[in-house]
Amino acid sequence: MSEFQDLADNYAQCYGKNKLPFGDKPALIVIDAVKAYHTPGCPLYAPERFDKARDSIVRLIDEFRSLGLPIIFTSVIFNAKGLSGGKWYKYKLPNVLNAYDEGNPMREFAEGVVPREDEVIVYKQYSSSFFGTSLASLLTSMGIDTTVCIGYSTSGCVRATTLDAMQHGFCPFVVREACGDRHESVNDNNLFDMDQKFAEVVTEEWMMKTLREKFAR
Repeated sequence: MSEFQDLADNYAQCYGKNKLPFGDKPALIVIDAVKAYHTPGCPLYAPERFDKARDSIVRLIDEFRSLGLPIIFTSVIFNAKGLSGGKWYKYKLPNVLNAYDEGNPMREFAEGVVPREDEVIVYKQYSSSFFGTSLASLLTSMGIDTTVCIGYSTSGCVRATTLDAMQHGFCPFVVREACGDRHESVNDNNLFDMDQKFAEVVTEEWMMKTLREKFAR
């Protein structure tokens, strides 16, 4: 028996027995899909993981736009030489988080993932797109009941945003192919754990089919 199968069997004794509903008012949350993950020389660069995820992200953005469904983009930004990032920036990850310094081109959105003028960008300083931002009140004002969370990285900002989506009263869905992390095992284990506890992790094919069945005219 593989270690992963043993984990699945163990979790099955407690988790994964019920499913969240996919609502009538979904919003796509594109989390931190920026150039830093696609640019050689940047510490976050890992093309074998993130380039494939970006392809899926672009397809989902195109689908949401074609159906007239809302998209919200998030990005990290730090100013005052990282002071706005607190101890996370100062002590834990200064050599990584400086990619998000104000004015650094690495924090610009990746190719194909550029918001339109009528699409909201939520700027943040920490992993969750909800923490210290207006995202929860924005989604509530739009009548959103379901968040489709995609982007980078699976174990960090995607997971934190997905958990907070549940805690703010939304049904979070995560699209497997549209998430990326530095290592496959970290990526897969976090997707598995989210799916068992506080989200529905689905394939891009499932998401596309569901969107078209519910919203295509």
